[in-house]
Amino acid sequence: MDDLTRTGRDLARRHPSRCRLRQVGESRAGEPLWLLSVGHGRRNVLVVSGAHPNEPAGGAAVADLAYLAVRGGRTGRGWPDARERRQDRDAAWHFLLCLDPDGARHTEPWTRHPGTLERQLRHFYRPAADQQPEWLPPPGRGTAPLPETRALLTVLDELRPALQVSLHANDVGGAWTQLTHDLPGAPAALADAAAAHAVPLAAAPVDTLHMPAAGPGVFLMAAGAGLDANVVHRDWLTRSTWFHPLRYGTVTAVVETPVWAVEAVADPRPAEAPALVVESCVAHLRAQAGQLAGLLDVARSGLGAAPGPLLDAAAWLTEACLTNAAQWSAPPSPGSPPPAATAGGALALRMAAHRLPLRAAAMLARATDGHPLGPGCEALLTRWRRRYAADFGPRWIPVREQTALQTEFISRLARLVLDSGRRTGGSPAAHHRDR
Repeated sequence: MDDLTRTGRDLARRHPSRCRLRQVGESRAGEPLWLLSVGHGRRNVLVVSGAHPNEPAGGAAVADLAYLAVRGGRTGRGWPDARERRQDRDAAWHFLLCLDPDGARHTEPWTRHPGTLERQLRHFYRPAADQQPEWLPPPGRGTAPLPETRALLTVLDELRPALQVSLHANDVGGAWTQLTHDLPGAPAALADAAAAHAVPLAAAPVDTLHMPAAGPGVFLMAAGAGLDANVVHRDWLTRSTWFHPLRYGTVTAVVETPVWAVEAVADPRPAEAPALVVESCVAHLRAQAGQLAGLLDVARSGLGAAPGPLLDAAAWLTEACLTNAAQWSAPPSPGSPPPAATAGGALALRMAAHRLPLRAAAMLARATDGHPLGPGCEALLTRWRRRYAADFGPRWIPVREQTALQTEFISRLARLVLDSGRRTGGSPAAHHRDR
C-alpha cells in the first residue's frame, strides 16, 4: 500500500503535466485515500484497487496500468497505432490506489511476501460484509455508508466514467470477470490474456451462481441480463458501488484472477450427479460452520475484552457459510443453470465449501493467538489447510503473472468500451442513463 502511494507521488512529480495525485477521502482509521489521474481526455476510466485486503495483485496492476497510461498506451506489442493514439488522447485514466487501507494493514506480512498457502492463511483477513467499502448499507436501516464508500461514490459522481474496473483476486481456481453489460469482444480479450499466462478460465465460479455467461469466464450481473431477470442478485442494484454509475452509462467490470490455479475449474463438460455434489458441499459447509460456531462461543467468553476485527470477521464468515449453504440448496431461478452443472462448476463448489470455513478458521486462529484457545484453533486450521491442499492441489501463480493478466485484459477492455462509445456517440450502456 505504501509502495503504491510512493509510485503515485513519483509519477506526479516526474510528469506534472500528465499526472495528478490527490486525496479524495479518509478511511475509518484516518488513512488517506489517494486518486492518481493520468491524462486529460474528455472520457474517463476508473480503476479501483484494494477493496479486499487479502488480494495483492490489484495494487501491482494499478502501478503497471499507470505507467502504461503515462507512456501513451504502449503495450508489449510496441507503440500504439493511430487508432489507439486517438483513444489515448480521448481518455483519462484514474486509479483509486487502495480503497481499504485499514484492512490492508492486517495483511501486509502476506501481501509483501506471498508464496505459500500456510503464510497466506497465517496473515489472512477479510472484513465482514458491512465493513467492505464496495457495499452500501441495506436500504431502510438508516445506516450511513462507510467513509471509504462515500469517497468512492463521490469519485464516481465526479468522473462519470465510461468504464469502472474493480480489481480482485480470488483465492483459488481460474480467471473470470463480471460485467454489468454485455460487451462484445470481452470473452476473447480475457481468453487471450489468460492463455498468455497459463491461467485457466473458470467455467462457473461460485460468486457467479445463476448469472448468465457471455463466454468462457465472462458473466453478466443483473443489469446485463435485464434489470428484473436475476432474482438472486437483484439487491446489488441498490447495494453495490458497481451499479451506482449505471445512471451515467458506465460499464463496470469486476476482474478476478486466481492467487492459486486449479486447471480443472475450466472443464465445461456436464458434471456427474450434480445434485449429489451440491448435497455433499452443503453438508460439509454446515458441519464445519458448526465446529467454528462452537469455538467462537468459547473465544468470545475467553477473550474477555471487545472481540476485535479478526473475531468479528470470523463470526461473519461462519454465518456466511450457512447462508451460502442455503443458497446452494435453493432451486435456481427460471432459466438459470443449477449449481455444479459443469465439471468445472462442481469443482469450484467443492473448493468453496472448503475455502469459506478455512478462511474463518484462519482469522479465528489469529484472534486467539497467545490465548489458551489458540493451540486448538491452530491445530484445526492446520488440519483443514492440509486437507484442502491435498484434495485440490492448487498451483501458485506469481504476483507478476497475476498482474500481467489483469493489465493486459483491462487495457483491451478499456479499448472495447471507448471504441464502442465512439461508434454509438456515447456509452454502450447509454440506454440505462435515465432509468
